[in-house]
Amino acid sequence: MTDKNRPDTPVLKDGPSAKEKPLKEILIDYEEKQTLVAFATTLETIARKLKEDGQFMFTQGTERLTIVPNAELEAEFKYEKKGTKHSFEIEFEWDEQDVASGKMKIE
Repeated sequence: MTDKNRPDTPVLKDGPSAKEKPLKEILIDYEEKQTLVAFATTLETIARKLKEDGQFMFTQGTERLTIVPNAELEAEFKYEKKGTKHSFEIEFEWDEQDVASGKMKIE
């Protein structure tokens, strides 16, 4: 694209903001075939650990990763169908910099 008044001068569009986005780091990328019951048991274990301890641990071989979400998080549920294939995703995310400020209360 060039400037209309000066066809030989390129016009620069605004690029990304001065703040750089942090690099995405994939810490877990794991898939396996499971029975419906085994999958439900995994979900129950995650739910129980989150309720009791506020965290859960993912272990694969000798590698361990503790997931500690904030008390407030964003949950996403997504169901897709493509032909005969179905996909249901449960995702929750949080920002470790978001600290619960506490709700106002009147006493």
